[in-house]
Amino acid sequence: MSLFGREDVAPPEECSRCGTLVAQTSLFCPSCGQSRVTPMPKPQPEEDTSDGDSPNTPELDESSPAEEEQPAEVPDTSQTGDTLSRATQWIRRTLGRGSSTPEPEPPDPDDSPLLSEKPARQSYPERLQQSSRARARFVLTAPTGHTFTLGEIPGGIGAAESAPEGDQLHWIQLSAPDGSVDAVHLRFGVDDGVFWVEDANSVFGTIVVEPARAALQCIPYERYHLVRGSEIRLGSLSLQLA
Repeated sequence: MSLFGREDVAPPEECSRCGTLVAQTSLFCPSCGQSRVTPMPKPQPEEDTSDGDSPNTPELDESSPAEEEQPAEVPDTSQTGDTLSRATQWIRRTLGRGSSTPEPEPPDPDDSPLLSEKPARQSYPERLQQSSRARARFVLTAPTGHTFTLGEIPGGIGAAESAPEGDQLHWIQLSAPDGSVDAVHLRFGVDDGVFWVEDANSVFGTIVVEPARAALQCIPYERYHLVRGSEIRLGSLSLQLA
């Protein structure tokens, strides 16, 4: 006897629908397709009453009032139809592959009042420009080690004690031993977070040197935008921008 042979220890059983012997290892009857898991009742033969009146049907008395007609019963269609179709439906229900409820559509973000009230996100150039304005602080370092912190207020550099153009400028007084720095030698300012310089038509001129670039002689009254780490030469005097 095989270890897993159920037919050797359990005899076949009759199908509840057609009476065919079915092995207990089978899920369906090979003759009628009846499921052994959820068996259906055996259909009853219908009596043929077309030849005459049924003997069990009582005759109605003409003198007695007629009985009210009963509503016709709806035939049960679950026991009729194709056997293979019923078996397929049962397998789909068992495996969970039947009709599923459609998933709800996600809400439209434009319809949410909370999202509509949020301000529009700034682009990268706008955020960079705003961040640069908030941090628009530059430092000029002289050869002596003295530093000058520059902000949004424009200013100038020269050997004069004060700015000859007014007190509203950030004036930096610097002088060279050889006199190569004029009274008003250089003007500077910040434009959208970028530092710029402008030679004031000095005698010895102004030279700017940006990192990894060649030295550039400044044309008088023309602005030159510089990056941090650049060198500014006023005659024989050199300043570092940070």
